[in-house]
Amino acid sequence: MFEGIAFFIKNGWKYDKKYILWRSLYQLINSMIPIMATVMPKLIIDELMGGQDYKRIFFYVFALIGYTAVASALSEYFSWDGFTRRCKVAAEFDSNFHKHLAEADYSMLESPDYLDMQEKAKKFLYCDWHGFGYLLDCAMNVVGQIFTLIGISAIIVTIDVRMLFLFLILIFMGTAIEKKAKYNAMKLSQSIAKDDRGWQYYASLFADQEYAKEIRMNSMGTWLLGREREFFTRINNNLKKQNDGYIKSGIFRSAFTFIQEAVAYIYLVHCVISGKISIGSFAMYTAAVTSFTLALRRVLDSLIDIKTYDLYYEKLDEYLNMPCAMRAGNKEVPKTGPYKLEFHDVSFRYPGSTKNALENINITIPFGQKLSVVGENGAGKTTFIKLLTCMYQPTNGMILLNGTDINEYDYDQYMGLVASVFQDYKLFSFSITDNVTMGKDVDKERVIETLEYVGLGEKLKKLPNGAGTSVYKKFDENGFEPSGGEGQKIALARALYKDAPIVVLDEPTAAMDPKAEYELYEKFNGMVLGKTAIYISHRLSSARFCDTIAFFENGRITEYGSHEELMELPGGKYKSLYTMQSQFYK
Repeated sequence: MFEGIAFFIKNGWKYDKKYILWRSLYQLINSMIPIMATVMPKLIIDELMGGQDYKRIFFYVFALIGYTAVASALSEYFSWDGFTRRCKVAAEFDSNFHKHLAEADYSMLESPDYLDMQEKAKKFLYCDWHGFGYLLDCAMNVVGQIFTLIGISAIIVTIDVRMLFLFLILIFMGTAIEKKAKYNAMKLSQSIAKDDRGWQYYASLFADQEYAKEIRMNSMGTWLLGREREFFTRINNNLKKQNDGYIKSGIFRSAFTFIQEAVAYIYLVHCVISGKISIGSFAMYTAAVTSFTLALRRVLDSLIDIKTYDLYYEKLDEYLNMPCAMRAGNKEVPKTGPYKLEFHDVSFRYPGSTKNALENINITIPFGQKLSVVGENGAGKTTFIKLLTCMYQPTNGMILLNGTDINEYDYDQYMGLVASVFQDYKLFSFSITDNVTMGKDVDKERVIETLEYVGLGEKLKKLPNGAGTSVYKKFDENGFEPSGGEGQKIALARALYKDAPIVVLDEPTAAMDPKAEYELYEKFNGMVLGKTAIYISHRLSSARFCDTIAFFENGRITEYGSHEELMELPGGKYKSLYTMQSQFYK
């Protein structure tokens, strides 16, 4: 039951000890206020009705307001300073959460089950609408309210211990109903994780520049709002069911509270009339009844919330401990080449599919070879590269680097050997320099040289801050909005700057015309001398620069050899496609 709380306290203490201490002190200081507010008025009233010793009266008054003032001031400090520390700790939790997301297997990011688990894990950290740290507040609230209960219980038993037991029975009955309502609400909340993701997705589209043109050109705004509303309606209906349960439980709790307070007041009035207690004691006991009810209810409610949200902790624990297949290896990659790549009987099937995307691939790529992987769309070319770059694991067979399964190598070290540019490359809202270096050491001269080499030299001269200009205008109104061709050149510069021994280009020039593509490949070919270069394209302009061509069809390599060899194959698919496209390369 307390695994989630233990997780919060352990990690909160690691990130900022004062955050935990401040929340504890805040609750302890405030736990004394109800006791003071219950006892001191009784002493003041009794003194006013009896001896009327003004010194004693003023002492009681100033003791009450003095403690309240000091407690209030300290609470303000612990509250606001604690809020700042809460934000810091929340950022650390988020960072750890995102770290696991960044290191998750690529295939997991395409799994709805994994994404739903991630959404539920996030609900534990933020407790739905309660916000970050709510469970920790619940735990601290339990501790503080227990101190209050001890003090108030000591007061109540002085009048009649049976009253204390009656209150306990009524409060526990009301809380049992509340517990059932909250548990049912949590189950309902878990069932809409997919709808939550859907709503967030549609809401994000309106602010995403990548989709802005399509939305406007196709007048999609109203339609998208309708789709967004469908998700929200399901979420809202779910919330209504949750609230219906809370309303019913609230009515029962109110009825139990009415019975409890009615019994208490009738009994205390009888005690005053019969002379058993003074007016001051009457005020103290009635205040004690209210304080006891509130304190015990808060303890039980907090315990229910802790227990309820523990259902989500299971998902967080599963998320944080999800095994990562692509990072399972720990073998050191050879520090120097040559690096030979081999596919041995490799087949691959996407999750949920009934057909292999790749079938019995056998190919050796010696170091320094320039391989052109060609074929029509859907032939398996990109899947071939996704396996080579460890985004997926082969369903059958092995991929070897210098005779060792690539999955046995340290993932980061292996990826350090590969520079890639995909057709669906992404640029970030960073400077052009950062988009090229991608967090690696910055050599400004080499950055400029690389950008000039791919054909962006003239463009840099026109930009306000040269290579320091931001890509896009998301954070800088003077940002640079690259065209499709310019964006691809930045992505190519990124691959060149990495200076890896293996370079993979997965249709990176799709936005260029054939002539520009040919010229860029010609230039790029000179940059990868002494490296292994793998070109993937449904256009065949890259093939003339390569030593070997692998023609993919229906997930298989059906033709393999040099350009000249494949052109001599009678009825060859490569020859047919090349002849059809050759008009663009004359």
